[in-house]
Amino acid sequence: MYASPDETLAALERVGYFTDQKTATTVYLAGKLHRPIMLEGPAGTGKTELATSVSRAYGVPILRLQCYQGINEEKAIGQYDKSLQELYVLLMSKSDQTPDWAEIKREVTSRAYFMAGPLLEAIELEQRCVLLIDEIDKVDYEFEALLLELLSVWALSIPRMGTVQATSIPYVFLTSNQERRLGDPLRRRSFYLVVEHPNAEREAAIVAKRTPGASEKTHRYIAGLAKSLRA
Repeated sequence: MYASPDETLAALERVGYFTDQKTATTVYLAGKLHRPIMLEGPAGTGKTELATSVSRAYGVPILRLQCYQGINEEKAIGQYDKSLQELYVLLMSKSDQTPDWAEIKREVTSRAYFMAGPLLEAIELEQRCVLLIDEIDKVDYEFEALLLELLSVWALSIPRMGTVQATSIPYVFLTSNQERRLGDPLRRRSFYLVVEHPNAEREAAIVAKRTPGASEKTHRYIAGLAKSLRA
């Protein structure tokens, strides 16, 4: 990570994300203090783009958990590979030696037989990554509670396997389109930012970055048109 909020702001601008000092300071402090960032605002304001821009600016991979109604632990954390478990049990049962069923049970519930989801994969990486938990306002409070262990002690409790401690602590971004109010326990563990549509000046700067060959007049025209379309 960068040594100061100013360096963070400059790094985000280099990868094409134009923001303000407050956002850059929040990103810097969240990375330094190992705290997630909760981003709330209307759709299309750049919440997801901030997470992907931090990934590019820091040169780290990004893992994404797309939330939706009905999402469960298996989608978020992972699940056992049942076919692989069954194959192992079958091979052991046909062995010349008397099967040690207690040992077989320990083996098939070990990490080797578990297919990791985004949450587990993010904390098992040797290098820090960006973990984007997108549109968390679509899930219920029960799923929010699942995230509290991860965001509090950076560990995940997996039935039959036990607790997996984080090898590295990811940069976590939680995005919400404000379809419902997120729970206070999750809010207390996060830095909070409201992300709104950029003003005309910042929008023109974004357009200039994307279309360096166009004139300043064209940049302002496109920025004004975008603002009119949103209205």
